[in-house]
Amino acid sequence: MFTKEEIKEFIIKYGKKWLFPDFYNKVTWYVITLGAGIILTPTPFKLVVYNWIIESFNLNLGNTITLSEMGSSNTDYWLGFGLIISALLHNVFSKWILHQNDIQQRASVDTISTVDKSLFKEFLEVFPSGSRSSELLHTHDFENSFSLKSLDEIDKFVNEWNCPEKSFIDPKLETIRKELWVKCNEFSWLIAEKSSPTCGGLQSVVPDQHRNDWDRPKWINDDIKLVNNMASEVFTLHQTFIKSMREALKC
Repeated sequence: MFTKEEIKEFIIKYGKKWLFPDFYNKVTWYVITLGAGIILTPTPFKLVVYNWIIESFNLNLGNTITLSEMGSSNTDYWLGFGLIISALLHNVFSKWILHQNDIQQRASVDTISTVDKSLFKEFLEVFPSGSRSSELLHTHDFENSFSLKSLDEIDKFVNEWNCPEKSFIDPKLETIRKELWVKCNEFSWLIAEKSSPTCGGLQSVVPDQHRNDWDRPKWINDDIKLVNNMASEVFTLHQTFIKSMREALKC
């Protein structure tokens, strides 16, 4: 039912607490107090209480019962010890249940971590920090032309990483992945909208007919600024995503 490792871990972790238990349960406290009270209460005082109970019983019900009929006083001690032992066993059993819950929770966390680590490793193969797309986002000024090949990693991430199979189990990590995907998708659409092919087979935000203009139209400068700003946003979010993954997954 339980492995040797689980039993060993439980004994080491809770051994001292069994010897010096912390009675977090109020019922346990009450039962321990009652048992100790039965044991420690002086016999003469208990006899007075018993006589009072008997007299009240005889007076109210009209029956006659004597102290001798209630049995030996030694029974009190057994009752007191029985209550204390049952309370201690209850306390130990409760801790055992909590320990098993801890084991199950750790196993669940380990499983989630393994799955997310595998998916993160796959992400780094698709869109790592040293990829052409990452370099484009980080260093390129979109006033200049660029190769569409430099967008391959972004396009692959956008096209393939918006499905359940590519989602992280950890909600926080999945939230960051979604944010990155949304921003990459917006950037892809922005590039498609604001850029066009050049005569040299590249892509440029500045149209060929305005490339050598000294005084370009304002809308071109606005487009360059817009694309540069979004590229910086995507790069920052990409780096934040990788750092957050490494911190959360310890890899």
